[in-house]
Amino acid sequence: MPRLAIQIILYKSSPHLAPLLDSLKAQTYRDFEVFFLDNSEDSIESEHTRALVATYDTHATFKVTRSNVGFAGGHVQMYEMHSIPFVMLLNDDAKLGPDYLKCAMERIESDEKIASVTGLVYRMDDHRTVDTSGLEYRCMAHIVDRQHAPESAGKVFGVSGAVGLYRCSAIEKAGGLFDPTWFMYKEDVDLAIRLRRAGFVAWYEPCAIAWHKRGIKKGDKMRKRPALLREHAYRNQHHIYTLHAAASLGFKDFFCSLLFELARTFVMIITSPIVWFRAVISLAQSFPRFWRRRSELEKLGLPHRRMLV
Repeated sequence: MPRLAIQIILYKSSPHLAPLLDSLKAQTYRDFEVFFLDNSEDSIESEHTRALVATYDTHATFKVTRSNVGFAGGHVQMYEMHSIPFVMLLNDDAKLGPDYLKCAMERIESDEKIASVTGLVYRMDDHRTVDTSGLEYRCMAHIVDRQHAPESAGKVFGVSGAVGLYRCSAIEKAGGLFDPTWFMYKEDVDLAIRLRRAGFVAWYEPCAIAWHKRGIKKGDKMRKRPALLREHAYRNQHHIYTLHAAASLGFKDFFCSLLFELARTFVMIITSPIVWFRAVISLAQSFPRFWRRRSELEKLGLPHRRMLV
């Protein structure tokens, strides 16, 4: 059995998949298996991507969904297909430097307390701009991709799900990979918080270099983003509060989150009232489920911890 499973969600990916496949072929670390899941809801597109994948590796696992199950649901389906000890979640619009897997695997295998590793990820269209070097915690309402490039390796709050390596045993102790109902957006933030609550650490490894196209760029106006993304972003942020908000976070975190969330809600109501209304209805319907989930996490022995340092 290989040491690493690489999971890749495909969504109308055939025009930009080749660079990723080429980068996987070039990896100096070879002890991995790749899983592809096509979410396109388009049989012709699925056959195109299947043919591309076959040119990379005829033994790669390729699955087509009947309907779009989202980022969270797709990765859960692939995660349940294997029992490999480490898993990498990799976006279809990314590519890895030749030593990415080697550097990341050496780091995560060096210490059992390390649950996740990210490398230094640049923007695909501007190799001088950092896409992410890990997640940065500013307050519960504002957890963002760190967009600078420290020269030294070290701990970070969490890792982006676009190019993130995880220890599967840590994921299980933290309550599992994702809840499929999140569909897309902020599921990697929830996992980062759960891993931290379980006592694990995340690590930044600058020798692991990657590139990510990122459809939503820094500075894009929220109202110009797709309505579905805006709805999930707003709703899932409130799921994070339901699961993880606690008095132990401290007054500073609470006050910062309150101000940030009030501002975000005001802008959402003014610019996208219908999207906001749909998100609120969805929140009301899903609240009991996530309140039960909060109780389950506490029963797993995941104490609420102060995050802001």
